[in-house]
Order: sequence, then structure tokens, then C-alpha cells
Amino acid sequence: MRLKKQQKTMKCIIAIVMVMASMIAFATPEQMNAFRSAMQLKNQSSLFKAECITCHTKPPEHNPFGKDLKAALKASGENTVTLQVIESIYAKDSDGDGWPNGEEIKQGFLPGDPDSHPAGMPPGQNDHKKMMGANMDNPSGGQKSIFDQIVPKHSFHPAVVHFPIALFLFGAALEFAGWRRKQVPMREAGWYCVLFGTLSTLLTIPTGLMVFLRSGFQWQGTALIHFILALSATSLMTLTVLWRRKAAHESYTYFALLLLSALLVGVAGHFGAQLVYG
Repeated sequence: MRLKKQQKTMKCIIAIVMVMASMIAFATPEQMNAFRSAMQLKNQSSLFKAECITCHTKPPEHNPFGKDLKAALKASGENTVTLQVIESIYAKDSDGDGWPNGEEIKQGFLPGDPDSHPAGMPPGQNDHKKMMGANMDNPSGGQKSIFDQIVPKHSFHPAVVHFPIALFLFGAALEFAGWRRKQVPMREAGWYCVLFGTLSTLLTIPTGLMVFLRSGFQWQGTALIHFILALSATSLMTLTVLWRRKAAHESYTYFALLLLSALLVGVAGHFGAQLVYG
């Protein structure tokens, strides 16, 4: 009789544990689900994966965004997070990283974490210290090395990057104009501009990499796009020069490659400017 009671007790305990385990396994905070639904978050986004950390430090403690959202929810009279409640704090910068909550949420970053934000300069700001989290002075905060004292953090990249861009684009324009007008001297001038513009990238690529590595940039967003475009443009510029080096070409394929190279140079420059000016 006693054994049967023990068995029943054990069964009850096991049943309770199983119910609690299933609740833990499948239960997601109601407000988190409402937030995901309102913002239509994608499963692979950092904001979706953050779960409770979106609004909390260690539940139930709220981070700055969680506090703002809680206040907005209370002010709205709603019981559940809605799109309207979230939009009411879009303009705020809860975590103080320079990026409005709305912009961070739209791009899948955490509005309550100052280390999580989009690439580039925050809207309406010109403080380069907040540019992708990079510090153009001394990111480590410690004693500067002799190299850092001699060579500035921008590594002279701004001084050399504009030369190849202008030279290559000008050379490409002369090539097209000389081809259309059948003027050999114009095409020759264009060829030399294209050649020296391409050769000068031997300075821009290393100095650009030095800026990234020395200033604490993150390989994501605008910075990553700029890097990929810059490498692609340099590769096409080099291919164009190798094809053109022996003689002037009349084929449409050559001019298509020249045009594509020029377009990539321009687009890469555009994203580079976004890193600096936002």
C-alpha cells in the first residue's frame, strides 16, 4: 500500500515537471511576440534573435529602450505592444548612440544597446567618433604608439583617395569622347589618365585598410559595402588597363568594361562619402 502511494506521488511529481518543462520550452513573453509581430521582424535579424534583451538587461530589469517602451505603453493605455506604441518612441535615442530608435529597429539593430547600431554616421551628426563605432583619435584609450603619434588615424587616406577617382573618371570620359570623335590624341590622353588613376590605387587600398584596422571599424553595413565595391572597382580598373595597354580598342565590349569600371568607382566613392558624412 505504501509502495503504491509512493508510485502515485512520483507520477504526480513527474507530471508537474513535464508540464513546467513544456511551458518553459514553448512559452515566449507575450510582449516580445507582440513586438515581433508589430515590426514584422525576420527570423535571421539580430533584433529577432535578441528576444528579451531587446528591452531588458536581466529580466525583469529594463534597459533604456525597454523603459521608454514601457512608459509609452502606459501612456497609450494599451495592454499589448502595438506598432503605434513603438512608433511613438521612434524619434528617441534611448541608448544614446546617436541613432534614433526607429532607424535602429528598421535596420535590425538593438535600440537599447549603444554598441549595436547601423553603419555610417548617425543622422544629422558630424561627430566622427560615432562613425560606425570608430574612434578617429585613440580607440584603445591607452598610450599612443610611436606610429600612432607620427601617422594620424586617417592614415592619409582622404588625401590620396580622391586622386585616382578623379583621374580614372576623367580618363574614361576622354576615351569615350576620343572614340566618338575619332581623335587619337584625345584617346591617348584618356589612356594615360586611366593608367595612372589605376596605378594610384596602390596607395588608396592600403591606406583605406589602415583606417579600418586602426580606428575600430566594424566589417558590416555601409563599410562592408564600400570595401567590396572598392575592391571590385579596382579589379575592373586593372582589367581595363591590362586590356588597353597594347593598343586602343574599338570594340563595344571594351567600352562596356570601361563604363562599368567608371560606374563602380563612382558608387564606391558614394558609399565612402556616406561613411564620413552619413
